[in-house]
Amino acid sequence: MNRFRCNSMILFILILILLPFGSITSASETATTEKSNYYFVYNSSKVDTKDLAAIKQYVAKFKNTNNVLFDAKNYKEAPKLLDALKAQQKKIGGKVAGVQIFGLANDVPAFSYVHKMKPTEGNFEWNGIEYDKSGKPEKFVSDLFYSNFKSDSKYLTDVTVYGIIQENQPVSILPEWPVSRLPLTKGEISKYVSNYEAYRKQIEGKSVPTVALSAPVEFQKGLDVAQDDIAFFMNRMKEEKEEFGYFSNADLRTYYKDLAVNLTKENKSGVMDLVVGSDGDTEGATLKKDRKNYFFDRKSAASLNSNYYTAFFWGSGTAKGLNANSIIHDGMAKGKMINPIAFTISTYSRDVANYLWLPIPTPEGETGDDWNDYIAVDKELLERNNPFFFVYKYYEAIESGKTRLQSFYDAQVEYAKLSVDNKKNLRASLGYENIISIHYLGLADY
Repeated sequence: MNRFRCNSMILFILILILLPFGSITSASETATTEKSNYYFVYNSSKVDTKDLAAIKQYVAKFKNTNNVLFDAKNYKEAPKLLDALKAQQKKIGGKVAGVQIFGLANDVPAFSYVHKMKPTEGNFEWNGIEYDKSGKPEKFVSDLFYSNFKSDSKYLTDVTVYGIIQENQPVSILPEWPVSRLPLTKGEISKYVSNYEAYRKQIEGKSVPTVALSAPVEFQKGLDVAQDDIAFFMNRMKEEKEEFGYFSNADLRTYYKDLAVNLTKENKSGVMDLVVGSDGDTEGATLKKDRKNYFFDRKSAASLNSNYYTAFFWGSGTAKGLNANSIIHDGMAKGKMINPIAFTISTYSRDVANYLWLPIPTPEGETGDDWNDYIAVDKELLERNNPFFFVYKYYEAIESGKTRLQSFYDAQVEYAKLSVDNKKNLRASLGYENIISIHYLGLADY
């Protein structure tokens, strides 16, 4: 009996010793695994009951974040919405994991952007502003400034590269989390969410091919290849194993002729990651600069229904306005386009280069040291604010197994850092503009 009491007393003491240690360990684990906040922003007056139910079901699938459903109904201007999100974040505390927006720019406001930049300090004749046909400064939209809370909102109306670089306004272009927008409106959202779920099932366990349609327009004397040919650059990323070595786990198919026919053929053959390199606008992608001969337009985007496909529109302003009047909207609302990457400002061909004219060593048997030749851009040369730097970083992340949104975000961050580091070089203004204008449109991956 005494031995039993003695053993019981020892066990009781051990429990008293171990319990506090166990509770402290548990608290420590909770602190180190605190969930970051993911904001899901919508406008309650611009969704129907099916849309809202689909949004909530989609949000519930994010298991590793603290999910914040935020109604933007009372915010008509992006700077005010940004301040409201900042206030909410301050109240909640912790970190931000991302921002997902539901709605057109008229539903959930985007930031306004105006072309104003002086490429050279000595240019006194041109004030750097581009005007529209009515003679007013042409305005574009951007969601970039939802990607950090460091910018002063009073400077985020009619943002200009001139203001950021040459006036040193407190505006940051460095993303700290991914931002995605589903540019659909009331009655369209629930259908797309269903399409997105069906797309995920269709690609499960598959190696999805990348299909590039390229209609280059910037041919340079002395080159057989167009400077703005994204398909040429992508093929180099596949073929040059030592320098790039991408597309090792997926097929890459490129087309230069019969683009409309080959697009339909590829859509019928299965799911694909589509890349469209061309000049163009919200009506679609064109074969030439005249923007009349469309090989992929709003009508064909709506009728491309054989299989789901992601899209990457390189360079042209297909997402201008983030409204319902575009190939992006029709492809997502009426067709089977999933999560397109697109520009809201037409930046096609600006400083894009597959080759650079650079000094080379004196060829054998020749004299003098003033020799130059076209050199294919490598990773080092891409850092000269070449927009292909974004493409290279995007596919570098894809190759490492990251999702499209995470790859987009990684490339966006690296390109923004590159542009900021080159801030004193006014050519960096083009990098700033590309960062401001390129968007991930669709749904974030849970």
